[in-house]
Amino acid sequence: YQPQAGAWLIQGVLNILGQPLGVGQGNNPTCQSARALSMWAYNDPDYLLQMVAWAVRDNEIVMHFEGQPVSSARSLGGVASEVTFDLDPVSLVVVPHLDRIYGEMGRMCIGREGDPHRWVNPEFHGWSAGRGFAINVDVATGNLDDLEGFIRHFYASYHPYYNGNIPVIHHQPAGIAVTDSAARFVGRHAITILRVALSPRNEMRVYFFNPNNDSGQDWGQGITCSTRGNGEIRGEASLPVAEFTSRLYVFHYDTLELGDLTAIPEAEVARVMALGYGSWAASDD
Repeated sequence: YQPQAGAWLIQGVLNILGQPLGVGQGNNPTCQSARALSMWAYNDPDYLLQMVAWAVRDNEIVMHFEGQPVSSARSLGGVASEVTFDLDPVSLVVVPHLDRIYGEMGRMCIGREGDPHRWVNPEFHGWSAGRGFAINVDVATGNLDDLEGFIRHFYASYHPYYNGNIPVIHHQPAGIAVTDSAARFVGRHAITILRVALSPRNEMRVYFFNPNNDSGQDWGQGITCSTRGNGEIRGEASLPVAEFTSRLYVFHYDTLELGDLTAIPEAEVARVMALGYGSWAASDD
């Protein structure tokens, strides 16, 4: 007996809602779309169900960018060069549409100064994404830009000791500069910040979702992402705050809940900067 396509799709919907952090991008190079599915499965499941219904019924998804409709059917193309079948049922149906919309939103930012993620991420991921935006790279030159200020903004936004002990209420999109085991720069990658909390060993750690199905990566300098043994919930990866921040290059935050930028210790900022300059940012030192 071979189940019909509808049965496979229902199975996939139940799986993604039951294991929202278990969504992986498979062989499709669309980390942004996989991240969005994970965020919606956790923050906004009814919206995710609507996405599935639109894709199946209409073969089209329409989102909005700053009030303007963006149609997957009318997009000029997305990030992925092709769509493979090594995907879960929901991703197989929805991701091609999301990828085209993501690409179209990027094209709508052509001519704007700065990184297009500033505008695309909140519009693409929805209401739960913070409107505050921080980046430590100058887009025009590719060089680092105010790394110290970037670090202080992250700590003042996310670290409970410096942000008034405010937890991460909704998962937030972020971008990391991935390095290999020799701390050499590999590329930039979309992840989700899930929470920042003390581990069972009373170590403050960032718990995050990595959609690439390989959360236990060795990023060099003794920085190895943990998936168990440090208080991780299933599907999470984690790192101590300083180590995580050293690989961070873009994040969103709530501008109304920013702590004291001057409260972060100089030694902590210096340590993060040293890790960054000693790895992916070495050429900008």
